[in-house]
Amino acid sequence: MAANSKVMLCLAVAAVSVTAQTNSWELSQPGAKLLVGIDVKSLRESAVGQSIREQMNKIPAAASGVQSPLQGPMQAMALGFLDQIDRVYVASPASLTAVGTAGAKNKPPFLLVVEGRFPMGELQIFLKETPRRVRDADVYRMNPTDVTTFAVIKGEADSSTLLLGDEKSVLAAIVRRGGALVPPSSLLRRAQTLAATHDFWLIADGPLSDPKSAGATTRNPLAEQLAAQVKGLDMGLALRDGFQVELSVAAESDAVAAQMTQLLSTQIQMALVAQTNRPETAEIANKLHISAEGNRMQLSLALTKDEFAKQLLAAQTARMQAGTTSPAQPAPPPVRQSKPANPGQITIYGLEGGPRVIQSTH
Repeated sequence: MAANSKVMLCLAVAAVSVTAQTNSWELSQPGAKLLVGIDVKSLRESAVGQSIREQMNKIPAAASGVQSPLQGPMQAMALGFLDQIDRVYVASPASLTAVGTAGAKNKPPFLLVVEGRFPMGELQIFLKETPRRVRDADVYRMNPTDVTTFAVIKGEADSSTLLLGDEKSVLAAIVRRGGALVPPSSLLRRAQTLAATHDFWLIADGPLSDPKSAGATTRNPLAEQLAAQVKGLDMGLALRDGFQVELSVAAESDAVAAQMTQLLSTQIQMALVAQTNRPETAEIANKLHISAEGNRMQLSLALTKDEFAKQLLAAQTARMQAGTTSPAQPAPPPVRQSKPANPGQITIYGLEGGPRVIQSTH
């Protein structure tokens, strides 16, 4: 019993420390159906993340041989901005389908949370109007004719939390911050579990496509029908110790999960047939596991640091070869032959030295 108590205590402390790394959990809408998170700091500091960064610095010059005058500064600015971000979190009470199909004039409610170090001097470039104070946050309207709202919550030193979303979602998040903890929903508990071991994660409840469009004219009507019967999606990706990806799709029934598993396995096999000359693709296929467990389709792939570095090198080599291979010369346009100006004469075009007129015997 004493040993079990110690184990439970260690797990509890670990869970609290993971949750304490971010303020995003208390900012999220209680009824959210879509949660997405990226631990940028973990990605940036991981060995794999640093390797990817090195590859990004090498690709432009190696692939093109000529660097644009703006390419270096723009890339440096993008990498510098990523250095300031620690975590990104997105929540919405709308389903993944509603978010994906919404038009510009019918955007669903959403909340984007960015944690990091953002000196106010840099932010002021984008903030033109005078903010209004809501508790400990400076709130800005991005456009007088739009409900999109931006808020800055200052922390210690240069640390800040940035909020972006519709006005109602942003203001509600500010009010929830620092308040009484609300028991997390099942969706939020799943998100916290994935966030403890993954750098990128996505949790969604609801179908992946509109049921009304199932069976319509698509490239794969069966896949569309199966997607309409999806009830939830959990996805996680980690680069902390190699490369790991996990995907769990909840279907309406065990039979649907089995169909989805068979369809995905078939699609992967077909893709492998087209890549028979790439051994690294076969290596990934051998480590890819797809199975049906009850009403869920499970997919997982795990590569060590060395295996993932090998895949990156192969991808970079293929990209460089594609960039250095000279394209085939286009075929010359067909020579248009005009009708003979005089009956009994034929003019031949396209000959070396110019057109030649000969007398016809007919």
